[in-house]
Amino acid sequence: MANLQAAMVPAVPDADGGPLLRPRAVTIASVLAMVAGVVFLLLGILSIASASSQVDNQAQVYVKVVAQCNQYYGGIGSSAVPTTATTPSSLATTYVAATALPGACRGITESRLSDSELASYRTSITVFSIVLIVVGLATAVSGWFLREGRKWSRRVLISVVLVQLILAFLFQVSNVLTLLATLLVVVALSMTFLGRASGYFLGVALRKKAH
Repeated sequence: MANLQAAMVPAVPDADGGPLLRPRAVTIASVLAMVAGVVFLLLGILSIASASSQVDNQAQVYVKVVAQCNQYYGGIGSSAVPTTATTPSSLATTYVAATALPGACRGITESRLSDSELASYRTSITVFSIVLIVVGLATAVSGWFLREGRKWSRRVLISVVLVQLILAFLFQVSNVLTLLATLLVVVALSMTFLGRASGYFLGVALRKKAH
């Protein structure tokens, strides 16, 4: 317990005018943050580059779901009525979970996605891709300046974590890689608030204030 408390207390550097020695934890945190930034950036770029294929795939999946509704439930919308010969548990692999397919069929009103719906989907992809690119750039730049003990870099990284949480839980926009990159940012931030690393940031701030 005593060792844990000691690690949590900032080690304030001596005010002797000498150069501040950057703790290894800060260097590691900087690398982790920059790696996370590169992951976000690449995901955003790849998402924009594959926007057309994502839209096409969405349209194809929609058509296949409608086909399954017609095959197993007699149609879509109000026409979707399960037959007595086929139950959700006996369906072949579907593009919608078998137990959710009846409700999905009743919720579908058109046999194909309209051009406006596909355009809206493409716009959503573009917006979220740009957000990822901006987040990636901000994370990578902040990670670089983390090495120099800049407090604003930690604030930016905290904002990055908040943005990713909002995208994941509010908009359901996340995957394994974005969650992994967010975890790297959280780990990097945590390292800068402990022991000598925290004291390093405090020392940089004190010297900047003195000058």
